[in-house]
Amino acid sequence: MADPTIHLLDEETISHIAAGEVVERPASVVKELVENAIDAGATRIRVLVKSDTAEIRRIIVIDDGRGMSPEDAPLAFRQHATSKIKTAGDLAEISTLGFRGEALASIAAVSEVTLTSRRREDVAGIKITLSGGMITDLSECAAPPGTMIEVRSLFFNTPARRKFLRTVSTELAHVFDLMERSALSHPEISFQLMHQEKEKFATPGRGDLLETIQSLFGGDLARTLITLSPLRGEMPVVGYVAYPLGSRTNRNQIYISVNGRQIASPSLVRAIRDGFGTSLAKGEYPFAVIDCLINPGDVDVNVHPTKREVKFSSERQVMDAVRTTVWSAVTEKAQEHLIHTPAVLKPLPILRDQVSDQPSLELPRPQVVSEGAATYGRSDRQLRVTEPAGTSLSPPDEGSHLPRLLGQVNGTYIIAISDEGELMIIDQHAAHEKIAFDLLQKREGDASASQQLLVPVMVPLSRKDAALVLDAIGDLRAAGFVIEEFGGDTFAVQAVPAGQAKLDNPGEIESLLLEVIEGIRGPASERRLRVFKTIACRAAIKGNTPLSQEQMERLVQQLFSAGPPYTCPHGRPAIVRFGSADLEFLFRRR
Repeated sequence: MADPTIHLLDEETISHIAAGEVVERPASVVKELVENAIDAGATRIRVLVKSDTAEIRRIIVIDDGRGMSPEDAPLAFRQHATSKIKTAGDLAEISTLGFRGEALASIAAVSEVTLTSRRREDVAGIKITLSGGMITDLSECAAPPGTMIEVRSLFFNTPARRKFLRTVSTELAHVFDLMERSALSHPEISFQLMHQEKEKFATPGRGDLLETIQSLFGGDLARTLITLSPLRGEMPVVGYVAYPLGSRTNRNQIYISVNGRQIASPSLVRAIRDGFGTSLAKGEYPFAVIDCLINPGDVDVNVHPTKREVKFSSERQVMDAVRTTVWSAVTEKAQEHLIHTPAVLKPLPILRDQVSDQPSLELPRPQVVSEGAATYGRSDRQLRVTEPAGTSLSPPDEGSHLPRLLGQVNGTYIIAISDEGELMIIDQHAAHEKIAFDLLQKREGDASASQQLLVPVMVPLSRKDAALVLDAIGDLRAAGFVIEEFGGDTFAVQAVPAGQAKLDNPGEIESLLLEVIEGIRGPASERRLRVFKTIACRAAIKGNTPLSQEQMERLVQQLFSAGPPYTCPHGRPAIVRFGSADLEFLFRRR
């Protein structure tokens, strides 16, 4: 009889597969242990992380929760062993963060773990040591009430998973982000995060979300927050939102939880942004911390191994509640500003509801002064930065192969005729972005790529952004940044890419760095190109910018000097051509 094709997996393989679903990286360990501490009723949670230049070596989570009895502690490391549910019916009303009984078993399967725990009513505690999921020591010990779990040598027995970990700075950034999200979703708990025995942050744990936000992000942000209050007839949504500070073009500072569980939800992110109407520019995202208070029976938290995503019985209802709550709060704030702000101050942006039938609120636009001169001056500076050395600024002569310019449409598209008689439409932003990107690559690492600042600009960063900057120092230097650690999570900017910012404007320099940081995120192998793309986009003349005839000629001259392909770094065409046959087809002449 032939050997069967289908066979049962051994327990070790099964445990490694389960661990691979739950434990992706060190931050996954922190998440599961912190959630267990929250479910255990902890009022104080401390997380200690130790690392070297190669990896995160040790994670310790200490809480003052209920603790475990000597009988329960060994069972906690068995697969599908949990104190949080008993029957399948309990899955319909999940009110705890954990419930599957997989976390401790999965962590222990791929690491070395020591657990020390004691209930308040017990005289002695219990200490358990495991390696690769097997208990190697079990004994009584002296211990304070609560639980301490130490995890070492993560993925020591699964090298295939270990080699996919990112750099230490990137992995630390994930841990910092996870801890911030935990603290924001549970302001009633005091969180402390330590790295290399240095405190990264500590929250008061007095149940005041505003106080927690201030302890994490500082008073400047806290003073801009708009309070979200539950609306009558809507699902309760609570928290705070704020207009973006600096140049935030991603959603990393939107923190969403459902009944205290941090989740990822693109649809709710969209609902938050829609609640701001047109007061946010395209591509901008606000700061937001919101908690949706939903009947547990109307949300399914059992749809993803890491419990990061949830499913709503009526997603549309939840989106509408979030959108309406944000719109109401932002509109009310705008009305207060309109009533109480003196006319000499710059008013808030226009708010217009795009998604519901609620009336829109329009605020007066600030008066534009000398727009033409300012615009042309800025465009001249941008063109000078990308001007090839030794290039004449005079218009092309009759014998050149450059196109003949006819004009500009909507301040965005340059219309020209090639020497072959083709109609050419040039996207001025895509064209200038291509020129700037090529120049950055050509100057990579050269001294000419940087502008030295007379006075260094101090830029305070979030913990996760600071970790990312440390990891990308070499790539930033190649692009023209010279940045040094100043202390804590503050960096001193000594030099910036040539021509990218006014050297006497610290706010513009800080904004440039924040925008470039967004380009750092993602695979390290492509990070330098992403940084170059971000800087090139920032340097390029924008759409909806009127140009003089001379400026258009200089831009086109630079574009054709750069050479093909005539696309921006993101792949969008810089030139569209229409030959005689194309035009005849458009006008149905053939």
